Amino acid sequence: MILLALRNLWRRPLRHVLALIGIAVSVATLACLGAFGQGYRDALQSELNGMGMQMMLVPLGCPYDAAARVLRGKTLEFSLPQSALLTARRDPAVSLAAPMLMAVVPQVHEGRTDVWVGIDQSTRQMKPWWKVETGAPWFTGKNEVILGAEAAELEMRRPGDLFYSPETHRTLRVAGILQRSGTADDSLFFVPLTTAQAMFHQTDRITAIAVQLHDPQQTGAASTRLQTIAGAQVVTLSEMMGTFLNLVGAVKTLLFSLAIVALTIGALGVFNTLLSIVVERRSELAMMRALGASGPQIFALLTLESAILTLGGGVCGLIMSAFVGRALASVARQWVPLSPNEVLFKLTPNVAANCFLIGLGVGVLAGVVPAWQASRLPPALALNAD
Repeated sequence: MILLALRNLWRRPLRHVLALIGIAVSVATLACLGAFGQGYRDALQSELNGMGMQMMLVPLGCPYDAAARVLRGKTLEFSLPQSALLTARRDPAVSLAAPMLMAVVPQVHEGRTDVWVGIDQSTRQMKPWWKVETGAPWFTGKNEVILGAEAAELEMRRPGDLFYSPETHRTLRVAGILQRSGTADDSLFFVPLTTAQAMFHQTDRITAIAVQLHDPQQTGAASTRLQTIAGAQVVTLSEMMGTFLNLVGAVKTLLFSLAIVALTIGALGVFNTLLSIVVERRSELAMMRALGASGPQIFALLTLESAILTLGGGVCGLIMSAFVGRALASVARQWVPLSPNEVLFKLTPNVAANCFLIGLGVGVLAGVVPAWQASRLPPALALNAD
């Protein structure tokens, strides 16, 4: 029966290829959306886990926007008093509290913006994977800077070189260059916290405090206590991740609606193709009935043709998504909040199987009505054959 179904499909190759393309585009759309959602979730979880902290203290305002800006290496309009750091460090649940002061220095003539970050030793303790490619692993003096890998390439500096910042009127010595990590650290300029406070006239002020707990299960109690710090608010990374995934979920809902429309169009293509087959082959199908083929056998034959058509479309759709998915994810990266630096397209076997089965199921269902009509053709129609 399979060979017969293949032979029947080959009779009108152009029509069947168009129907196959419709299913392929639908499956590819579903696969790209599913793979993007899975990739974004995994990459965001990986990047947040890699921060080495469970919560962050930021100035009053929108907590999620503030935390996202800090994590992505962007500055805030407001700051915290340094006394907030001392309060956080005294909390019994806090294992480590790392302050940071972030400042933006526009480079108008070069069409870019430099981000400077003031840190202390606690930042290094919170990031044990933070390693230098060349030079010293930490500052040996106040007037030193550690460059991210991309920042070092842009400035064409090596350890020991002098670095003059005309905007702050400071001459710094390059202490070291970080290994490329694929995070926001790659493009940052790191200086001692006290140096950053002096450079940007922010005496005793900090932008945010990254907090690491002795036990992550103490997050709720610690958050309640730290929330009482004047001028500060607490954002846990689990809350941030949930918020960002909800925002992406809203966008995905719209995109999945478009995918359903595409899937419906593909199903209508299969339906129209199978219906045309029934109309064109009425006499042939009736002859098969007259020669002894039962209604269920005719139904199975047409359903098999529909399954083969959608099976081919599903396979082509998955192949198509594998080729175009990464490019689409790169374009979508700029529209999603807290976009991780890792690959956002992750076509897992589970995602691929679900999209394939959905496409196959919809295509087969689209062929049920034409197949049912074909199975009910009376054998007497064979007498009217030309």
